[in-house]
Amino acid sequence: MIDIESQVLEEAIYRLQLEIRQWVLIDAIIDNEMSAAVSAGGQRDIVDLGRSIRKAGWEQFPDWPGDYRLLSLWAASDECRTITLSGAQCELVLSALARWAAVADRADDAESGRVAKRNAQSKRRHALS
Repeated sequence: MIDIESQVLEEAIYRLQLEIRQWVLIDAIIDNEMSAAVSAGGQRDIVDLGRSIRKAGWEQFPDWPGDYRLLSLWAASDECRTITLSGAQCELVLSALARWAAVADRADDAESGRVAKRNAQSKRRHALS
């Protein structure tokens, strides 16, 4: 039996206009998502889809430096480019962005908590001296 919803999503094509810095972030997040999938037991579908997303970017940005150390020399970070992705690729990009934003928020919250605790301890020490 064919899952019509999945087939429609896979056949959908989206043209996204992004600033280069946005694509660089997406590329890095998809790389993280692929690594997490491997660590979680090799979710091959996510790895394959992630690889196809990154490859689409590299192919559609022919001047992509390929070496992250050279990104600062690449086109202006606010230059806009258009990238074409399938519906399934867009779905993974959006879910990965949401997932890693939540991870970053938790990390920020944890760091904020540590800073607040250090500040409170410092104030307590000063109050007692």
